Amino acid sequence: MKRFTFLFIAIATLSVLTSNAQHKGDRYAGGNIKFALSSSGSNGYMTTGTYFSIAPEFGYFVSDRIKVGGEISYEVSSNAHAVSVIPNMAYYQPITDKLYYTPRVAIGGGVGIYSGYVAGIFTLALDLASFEYRPIEKLGISANLLNLNYNLIERTSSMNFCLLYSPTIGFHYYF
Repeated sequence: MKRFTFLFIAIATLSVLTSNAQHKGDRYAGGNIKFALSSSGSNGYMTTGTYFSIAPEFGYFVSDRIKVGGEISYEVSSNAHAVSVIPNMAYYQPITDKLYYTPRVAIGGGVGIYSGYVAGIFTLALDLASFEYRPIEKLGISANLLNLNYNLIERTSSMNFCLLYSPTIGFHYYF
């Protein structure tokens, strides 16, 4: 019984110490990069080749663990270029005092040139295995290893479930 009580007190203390790492009103600026050796799609849109994306981002914590943000993404592949505006929301769940599980949902739109044709874009994304490591208080390094994406490009749509297919690496500066 003493071990259970000690374990309970230790877990409760750790929860209190780590739950205050993000505060309502905290802001950050940063960005994400993504690289994949091949891409997917349908009807000739982004079917093969390399894929690269860069997305500057800004966010704000509306509560101690929930942040809302937005990014402007520029994507390029062997047969496409696209620019999108993507608002997002993430939940920060502490794992340790420096490591967080940060699942995220994003929805956005933009315009791109695919195989020589201009097309509108709609994107819905769920980042299911996102993590952020904070080596120091003001710097966060994030990684997303598993995501579920739905893309609508003009009259063509695709659904992708990506496990380590196109990992995303990001950096955030908190102020």
